[in-house]
Amino acid sequence: MISKKKQYKALLLDLDGTLLDLDIEKFIPAYIEALSAKFNGFVNRDRFVQYLFRATNKVIQNNDPLKKNETVFYEEFCRLLGLSYKQIKPLEIEFYRDDFPYLSCWGREHPCARLVIEAARRKNLTLVLATNPIFPAAAILQRLSWGGLSEELFDLITTMENMHFCKPNPAYYLEITNIINCLPENCLMAGNDTIEDLSAAEAGLDTFLVEDFILHRSKEEPFSNYRGSLKDLAFFIDSLKD
Repeated sequence: MISKKKQYKALLLDLDGTLLDLDIEKFIPAYIEALSAKFNGFVNRDRFVQYLFRATNKVIQNNDPLKKNETVFYEEFCRLLGLSYKQIKPLEIEFYRDDFPYLSCWGREHPCARLVIEAARRKNLTLVLATNPIFPAAAILQRLSWGGLSEELFDLITTMENMHFCKPNPAYYLEITNIINCLPENCLMAGNDTIEDLSAAEAGLDTFLVEDFILHRSKEEPFSNYRGSLKDLAFFIDSLKD
């Protein structure tokens, strides 16, 4: 870990694989199977999965600052399925209320997550749950609870309903800094994904690569200002200037 110390005003934290110990290789297939079953009266499973990924990719690629991620997703998803928003939304509400909780078996509390939150609060840092906003708030808040954490701990939680961009688009991070009224250079982004989380550097934020469940999807050696375990991150925050 680099020993340089800097004064920060905000800490952005990834969720899956960072604050939450999530078996992503089992969670995603289980999530897709459960969600596709909700729509089996309208479309077969394979076509549903294809449409879901196409609509999600549309959100990830969006650069329109006037369209929230939720709008982009449903415009594309409804078009592909040939269903209206009024037909889809009740099914989604039912899914996240009745079916999604069963997926909690793939998520576990990270023993050091609370240490990071507590350290950030001691330093009076603005705290952002910077999870990729391709999911609705209902899904994000449930996953947060799987990690033993709650909505009240954060000043901002990014969801598909309140954001216009996604990781790894640097505009996503700039939108966060604008919402919390903090200069990018005064923010630290911490996460385990060498592409999605470390892209914050392109927006002018410093980065901390959390190595507990590192997701390395690039052939190049990732650069981050700091790196270490989630426990190291808690110690690092405590060592920052007041």
